[in-house]
Amino acid sequence: MQLPQPLLWRDFEGGNMQAISSDITGSTNVVQITLAVKTSVPFSMNLVYQEELGLALTRKGTAIVGNQLAASQVCQGLFNHIDTASASSKMFAAFNGTIYDVVAGASSSGGWDATLPIRFGTFLNTTMALNGTSQPQAYTAGGWITSGGNLDLSNVPVGAKNPIEFKSRFYCTVSDVLYFTTVAVNNSVSWTAAGSGNLLISREDGGGVIQGLAKVPGYLLIFKQHSLKRWDGQSTFPEDLVSLGTQSAESIVYGQSTVYFFYGPKGFYATQGNFPVRISRPIQRVVDGIDPAFYSKINGWCDNEHVYWSVGNVTIDFSGGFKETHNNVVVRYTIDTQQWAVLKYGAQFQRMTKYVTGGTILIVAGDNNGNVLQLNTGNQDYGNIPISYILQSPEFDFGFRDKAKKIDDKIVVHTYNASGGTLQVLVNHGQGGRTWENVGKVEGFVSWVKPQKPLIGNVFEFRIIGTVTGYPVRIRGIDFLTSSVEILESTT
Repeated sequence: MQLPQPLLWRDFEGGNMQAISSDITGSTNVVQITLAVKTSVPFSMNLVYQEELGLALTRKGTAIVGNQLAASQVCQGLFNHIDTASASSKMFAAFNGTIYDVVAGASSSGGWDATLPIRFGTFLNTTMALNGTSQPQAYTAGGWITSGGNLDLSNVPVGAKNPIEFKSRFYCTVSDVLYFTTVAVNNSVSWTAAGSGNLLISREDGGGVIQGLAKVPGYLLIFKQHSLKRWDGQSTFPEDLVSLGTQSAESIVYGQSTVYFFYGPKGFYATQGNFPVRISRPIQRVVDGIDPAFYSKINGWCDNEHVYWSVGNVTIDFSGGFKETHNNVVVRYTIDTQQWAVLKYGAQFQRMTKYVTGGTILIVAGDNNGNVLQLNTGNQDYGNIPISYILQSPEFDFGFRDKAKKIDDKIVVHTYNASGGTLQVLVNHGQGGRTWENVGKVEGFVSWVKPQKPLIGNVFEFRIIGTVTGYPVRIRGIDFLTSSVEILESTT
């Protein structure tokens, strides 16, 4: 028996949504399910979905900002000092104990520990840099200073980290103590004068020390390793907001009045000062594949449209004994549509931030090889590294799960600029030691791909894979015609 009607897999606007039964994805005509699930993909790599709804589009590439600053060195800090006089603004990156002026390509500040994170905060046109050990430093249009100044560097608490401004005061942390300055008067603050102070953030069992600070309207959020507090400038409440926090200050990012952060091994969360909501369920397989050793290194940035997090090397378990490792992975969350995209790059990002140049706002990342890279530019990664892509289909049983199917006629693949790509298939979840097999080449606008040999099984998963060569690839989907699939009488 031939397939009763064609099956078209065409709409991907739900983005990545993993570990979902085929009964509610693209394989059958089940109703009363959300559009996001129905139009989702179980896995993709280097494809985004928000730019052109319904299609999968290869991501943009990367390019270096300036020149390499410190070969083979891991980025310790990255920050855009934005001055009210735009000519005095600077892009700073820290490598191997030195803070560099990225655009000038020259050392700007030295004497820092070569391994500790360096974190920055700006207040009163001054950027303070802290790492918890080295002498605090601050930058203004006049250059770097190590004492005095309008942020009272001489009296910064010993061991200070995590500088941030909140309600006209400057804050930092030491272990589990929150310190704050006086309210700014005459363009300066004090860490010791009347009105300054400190607050012991309760040492509850298992909470750990303070990892980072963030702010939402009305509250300063205080992240410990396993708990989250909030402070309104006068009191902390409730005493314990929730028993989760973060292992990485660099995972804490702000956008659209919301703070986003990572807490391992559960995933990524969002809060506006109330109980955090986990947003990463759709990419749980990726979250589960993050190396726990990288939890403390997860770093991100939000451009008020997307949230990006660098999560290191990821080993994804697709179940059925099939695993796949991808290096230098970044996950991207689109705030408005709640879509997830899984990306990987030619370099591993250690820090991300914005970079304002000539009125343009860019996203940049410091890598593990002494470079600062601009994201979302061109169609290859810095160093002429090609962008490889994967689009994986849901499981297709063609409405007859109990019967075997044979596919030996043409499968129609719709793409733009994907010549040289390949259509692959995985039969019956890889049982019997089977893995992804090449079905045929994707060539041109519409590809009629005839299997090299008959494909026989109960369920089928397909992949379109390839490499970007000069132009972005756009994938519209796959058609299975009535003549493509034969329903057999046997069950296997």
